[in-house]
Amino acid sequence: MITVEITTIMGLKALMGGNKDQFLTLPDGATVADALDQLGKIYGPALNDRIFNDVHQLNPGIAVFVNGCVIFARLGLETPLQDWDAVLIFPPVGGG
Repeated sequence: MITVEITTIMGLKALMGGNKDQFLTLPDGATVADALDQLGKIYGPALNDRIFNDVHQLNPGIAVFVNGCVIFARLGLETPLQDWDAVLIFPPVGGG
């Protein structure tokens, strides 16, 4: 088993009950997709729908980093996680 720290901000934080940080225990060999799916099981479909589209890809504007590196520079959602990795989910930001 591994433990990873999930951090998010703004609207996603609200969907996680106001929690900025969440520690997840996952099986060895877990991926970013596994971690995000686990969050959806914990916090419900509203969070899951905000992160994923209907074909289980990240919604536009959602960026995910593992230890400061964007996952698309690695293996995307299939990026493997290691014990005590830090995962940041960054929602779309608007403004003008």
